[in-house]
Amino acid sequence: MASSANLRPLTLRGRLFGRLADYARRYLTASVEHRLTHVLTVQGALQDRLEAMSAQNERLEFMVHRLTSLAEATQGALGNALVSVDASVASVSREVSNLPGLMGPRFDELDIKVRPLIAFDETSYAVRLRDGYAMIPRQEPIFAVMVANASSGGLEPGTRRVLNALIQPGMGVADVGANVGLLTLSCAVATGPSGKVFAFEPEAGPRAQLEKTLKLNGLRWVEVFDQAAGALTEERMFHISPVIGHSSLYALPQEDGDGRDVTVQVSRLDDIIGPDQRLDVVKIDVEGAELDVLSGMDRLLSENPDLAIVAEYGPSHLARIGLTPKSWFDAFKKAGFQAYAIEEPTGVCRRVSPADLVDVVSINLAFVRPKGAAKTRLPL
Repeated sequence: MASSANLRPLTLRGRLFGRLADYARRYLTASVEHRLTHVLTVQGALQDRLEAMSAQNERLEFMVHRLTSLAEATQGALGNALVSVDASVASVSREVSNLPGLMGPRFDELDIKVRPLIAFDETSYAVRLRDGYAMIPRQEPIFAVMVANASSGGLEPGTRRVLNALIQPGMGVADVGANVGLLTLSCAVATGPSGKVFAFEPEAGPRAQLEKTLKLNGLRWVEVFDQAAGALTEERMFHISPVIGHSSLYALPQEDGDGRDVTVQVSRLDDIIGPDQRLDVVKIDVEGAELDVLSGMDRLLSENPDLAIVAEYGPSHLARIGLTPKSWFDAFKKAGFQAYAIEEPTGVCRRVSPADLVDVVSINLAFVRPKGAAKTRLPL
């Protein structure tokens, strides 16, 4: 057994060694702990930096998204603007391309209307209209001024337009009550040389102007009859009005008559226009005798199912001869016709009945059959 004197040095050595070992451990681990602390500090700083960069990246992504959306919206707006500009350019281009069509008729109108009245001979003025020269009696100065001041379509440009719509080249036309031939001229130009026009004018003065008009314009396919058209073949008294175009087979009001009545031949259209001649359009302006003309063309109405009639409707004329508007309209309805009012000066037609025309003084009507080809040509 060792003595206590031997143990004391060992204990001191152990204590001394333990302290040295502890100092060595602390010395050795201090550097590691310091580095670890530094690493942790750096790691924390890097983590903070990463979080800051992540936040900044999110902000950048948000800004990129906003810029992208703005760019897309701007592109859409620009695209719409470009489409609008393209449409505007196309519209302007169309307007420009239409200018010749729009201005052409106006230049034609000016070219026609700047031409003055021409003193053709001792009894006639020549007035330039769209369809040619019309002869106007010099002893009718008011009428001459009216025609000269009218448009190139004449005194009834809307009716002229309807006749031009109804009449095609090669057709047969009857102008009953042709007067000086303003509408006869239009009908003849519309039918052309392959067609045929029958013009009826019993009054000598207007008929002379009509014949000059046809000769001057070279309208050889118009045949003029110095008689009236009516319900029977007979001779009747024709009442001359001091107002050109107002003469009639029926007695005139006292203020319109001047006692210059003459006897004229009256014939049925059925007797004048044979079955070998087609008839497509009949224009009637006879101051109240319209139903007489209608009664004298039963065969023509039957043989020409597509026939159209343009007739003047004047309630005062009907009252003078004892006809009601209803009976007048019913006669055309019985023949299979529908009535359309012709608007002046446009020529637009609208379906009418007597009730629609109670306040009318005078108006031209177009009569067509519902299933006839003429209705498809009517400007509605």
